[in-house]
Amino acid sequence: MKGLGLVDIADYGIKGINYYVARAEQLGVTKDELASIGITNSSALVRREMLPSLLRAQSDLKQAGYDILVKDAYRSPELYKLVQRKRYERDGRTDTDKTLNAVEMPHASGSVVDINLIDIKTGQELELWDKSDWPDGAFVDYYKNHADVKSQEYQKLQTLLIKTMLKNGFKLGKMREFWHFVYGEAK
Repeated sequence: MKGLGLVDIADYGIKGINYYVARAEQLGVTKDELASIGITNSSALVRREMLPSLLRAQSDLKQAGYDILVKDAYRSPELYKLVQRKRYERDGRTDTDKTLNAVEMPHASGSVVDINLIDIKTGQELELWDKSDWPDGAFVDYYKNHADVKSQEYQKLQTLLIKTMLKNGFKLGKMREFWHFVYGEAK
């Protein structure tokens, strides 16, 4: 983590969490396991040079009635290993490896964020996919050819998020999850 120039996005008015701290119980991760790898709070940390682009994306989305929620940002290699072990136990190797890149560890760069949207009017985090569609529903355009109203709403929100992030200097990650955005040269 040293030398990456990480900052807490909350200090810049962006909502964020450390996904694996927030979902520790669901993943079967204890506070002691997290503390043993140096994680003691739920801060979302990113590289400082990403902030201007992230703030512009937030501003663009606010104009459309949404706010950004960074659900995961910097993830240490130790956290990757812990999460991989726990997810292999819970979800199996095949489904875990579809969405957890524990080989390249892109979040360890500090230049990757997982984003969801919040409805500004209600303050509620939005559903951008149906969790029962796991893992396939996590990927770009999964809902594109679904005719039902809910699927079309998911597709509309995902498309808005993706277009906004791309416009502001991000790119989709290698695995093409609709929420996973890379800034700069990270993978």
